[in-house]
Amino acid sequence: MQPAALQELHAALRRALADPDINTGDKRAERLRTTVSTLERAAADLPTEALWSLPDLFHNDVLGHPDHPGTVLARIAAGEYRTRPPYGRPLTSATQRHIMDGIVDLNRAAQRRPFWWEVPGGRPWSKHTRVPLDPRQHIVLRRALSTPVHQRREPYRLRLLAALELLWATGITREGLVAAGVRDLTNDYSTIRLTRNPPGRTEATEETTGLPASARAALRLWLPVRDAVVNKYLREGSEHEANDALFVTLRHTVGVYPDGSPRMVPPGVRISGNGLETNYSEWARRINGEHVGQPGFPVPTDLYQIARGGAEQLAADVTSSDSGPALAV
Repeated sequence: MQPAALQELHAALRRALADPDINTGDKRAERLRTTVSTLERAAADLPTEALWSLPDLFHNDVLGHPDHPGTVLARIAAGEYRTRPPYGRPLTSATQRHIMDGIVDLNRAAQRRPFWWEVPGGRPWSKHTRVPLDPRQHIVLRRALSTPVHQRREPYRLRLLAALELLWATGITREGLVAAGVRDLTNDYSTIRLTRNPPGRTEATEETTGLPASARAALRLWLPVRDAVVNKYLREGSEHEANDALFVTLRHTVGVYPDGSPRMVPPGVRISGNGLETNYSEWARRINGEHVGQPGFPVPTDLYQIARGGAEQLAADVTSSDSGPALAV
């Protein structure tokens, strides 16, 4: 009898072939079938527990990545499952993309969360596949950002702490995070409404995500600071719908008028993704320099890695809650 994981894989294939958003032509259908047959050959080398379900087969420790030796994708990339000459020769980067793209589409058809190596709105072979933040580093970052600093730098620390916890709790990108507004939060901060761009799709989708206690606590520290800045520098104050940004700037910046002449922009306006990234990167590099050689350091200097780490943990939580036995991690 065929293992449950392969049965679910074929069910995902049928759904993908029936979905016009995924199966956009003969070449896409051929790629999907090639991907399934390749995974079937790889399954012959997997332990029984890796084939209990599709989540087990697609678990990061099993499916992995071409750069992770011993995983399915690494063996596929090494050419171990070629069916025609040259046998055993590593796949070209284009063929690797072909297989990984097919896995992404099958994963979508199975209505599972994106893999950590996917780029929202992009494809999995992008160079932007940095190693995600792991739970231990998340704890290290949280502790570092929970330590009070000089009064002048406190607002920046609290903004970064809130950003860290929301990125980790939701797996949203930095652009999705800075697009959020205060009105997207419930009164008790238990959930937040975020706009996501699922991989391979052009239209954005809204999703409501629950927030853990750590994220709620970080928001309770940041929002009073945010409100004080907005009320001080923006004429309409924090109650006006135009001043709804959840993450705002904390100092004057220089902008330009339509005619190109410079203008001073007050604090309290929506911060850009690049602005938040720059602030975090500077802070991360500084604490890495202060904690050289200490456990958990260096921490990532890229917000993308935090978001991907959060997305991976969410996927792991979903896997552990699925019916049937799961792999020990």
